[in-house]
Amino acid sequence: MTEIEQQNKFAVWHGISRSTIHWEPVIDENKCTGCGMCVVTCGEKRNVFGYDFDRHKAVVMYPENCMVGCNNCTVACLWNAITHPDVSGIKEVVKSLTAEQLQKELKKKLNDNPSLLA
Repeated sequence: MTEIEQQNKFAVWHGISRSTIHWEPVIDENKCTGCGMCVVTCGEKRNVFGYDFDRHKAVVMYPENCMVGCNNCTVACLWNAITHPDVSGIKEVVKSLTAEQLQKELKKKLNDNPSLLA
């Protein structure tokens, strides 16, 4: 998958343009030790982080790839160098979603993943 395809994959979140949703990690460079835990924790699919070998620091390269509401990198950072916006803003965005839209997404998810049915 090319870099552009990767970015486009996360361009929409529940029908909302991801560029309009303020949810991305911020790294405090004074606290970052350059351990790379955030790069590893967020790796494989989302790849929000990159690494600057000259400065020995993690960097936020693709903030819109960050899954809305996810804060795994913040939890994993032992030095409290990563923060996210207040989750209350995300809750306001979620309130704009319709029940019909969510039911449609749920049905597709369950059809695509029958092992999720109890």
